Amino acid sequence: MAFKDDPAESGAGTDAASGLGRGIFDCDGAHQSPRKHDYERVFQSGMVVLDTNVLLNLYRSNARTRQDTLAVLTKLRDRLWVPHQVLTEFWRNRELKSVRHHHSTKAKETSAALERVRRSASDAVERWVKDVRLKQDEGVTQRINESLAALSETVEELQGIIDGQAERDALGGTAETHSDPVLRELEPLLSGRIGEPLSTDEYDKAVQAAQKRADEEIPPGYEDFKTKPAERAAGDYLLWLQLLQEAQRRSCDVLLVTGDVKKDWWQPRDGDIPARPRAELVVELREQAGVRLYMLTPAELLTWAEQLLEGLHVDKGSVDDLEQLRGADRDDDELEEGWSRPSLDAFVEQLVARYPAHAKVIVAAAANGGFVDRETVYDLAGYSPDRQLKGFTRPVSTVARELEDQGVLSGDEPFLLHTIYGSLTEPSWASGFRIPDETIPLLRESFESGPLWPTSPKGPDEPAEEGKGAERDES
Repeated sequence: MAFKDDPAESGAGTDAASGLGRGIFDCDGAHQSPRKHDYERVFQSGMVVLDTNVLLNLYRSNARTRQDTLAVLTKLRDRLWVPHQVLTEFWRNRELKSVRHHHSTKAKETSAALERVRRSASDAVERWVKDVRLKQDEGVTQRINESLAALSETVEELQGIIDGQAERDALGGTAETHSDPVLRELEPLLSGRIGEPLSTDEYDKAVQAAQKRADEEIPPGYEDFKTKPAERAAGDYLLWLQLLQEAQRRSCDVLLVTGDVKKDWWQPRDGDIPARPRAELVVELREQAGVRLYMLTPAELLTWAEQLLEGLHVDKGSVDDLEQLRGADRDDDELEEGWSRPSLDAFVEQLVARYPAHAKVIVAAAANGGFVDRETVYDLAGYSPDRQLKGFTRPVSTVARELEDQGVLSGDEPFLLHTIYGSLTEPSWASGFRIPDETIPLLRESFESGPLWPTSPKGPDEPAEEGKGAERDES
């Protein structure tokens, strides 16, 4: 998107062709740093637009942060506006364990990480004892056993502390909408302040426009098109389109509050230069609505609100809490898809340790567009021709259940390895296995060129040899 100079901003109507009368900021103000009076003006007469993560953070925050955030939003109530796309994403993500049960989920993840450290230390010491052939009755082995027991006790103590804190931070009553304390606060706060949805025709055209913009890397949202199907990837642009339309209707400056820190929204922080909205977005809003765009993260909103809104005190811990959440948010798109790179890495790590053949098959599927045929499974697993594939996916189910119990998985992830039936000779036999499309780029990021990555994957349409005796998988 090219920048257009705005004669109205040049300060003089003199000879435009010669460039006389123009100034250094004659690029629609797209590169100007906002100042205190800019935020003060938008707080008083602008439109404060809330992104989905601002609302979902109310579940993930501790009580103090939630209280401070709601106090700020209440002060800004007359200025608030929520695009309908945000409402759609809020309800789609609200019931995820990683949202409503954020604290218990994080506690389980941390406890699981501590347990892995304890088990890894114990296994490492056990291997060393065997390698150097120490006898069980030697004094050093007794000291080792005492130290390992102390390590286990310390890990259990830490797990108890973490679980206790998670219980204190847990937000009760969220299972039912009528008892949900967050919804009870948001309902009067946002009543009459949520935009209308796009019509079916407008929606279809918007998704197509989002795809075209993504092809040209026009912000926002083009990053999502690299990993997600079009309708999900279009979410950022749908929000932006609704924001543009409302800004045109109101003719007032816009402050977008978002925890999404991807580069298709922000020009990132560089040393002591603060992050700022992408210049293309500032220009587009200026051209479409004649107003200025400002952006703040939820933590920055609290900081500026305390400075500019009378009678408001914000705890510094609340700002720090929201900064931490911004790093953990994964912008809510990963929440929608279920799998994230850390959860996939943890899953494959478990498979490598316990079911290496299944880890190889999953990574090979990622290298082959999401599918791996039966012949390749036999080759990777080293199975004999008379070995059956019946129940092949059961270990994947086992690991998924265990990691969910540990809090590493939310339970909302799509099953990782699906059986595809219908071989050429026997329709009830497995012809191969497929992984979810959204996991392919994540697995590529982690394992491409690594030891698990196949050197020459077969094409997805290459016919499989019919000589292997696979049976129907009853997983």
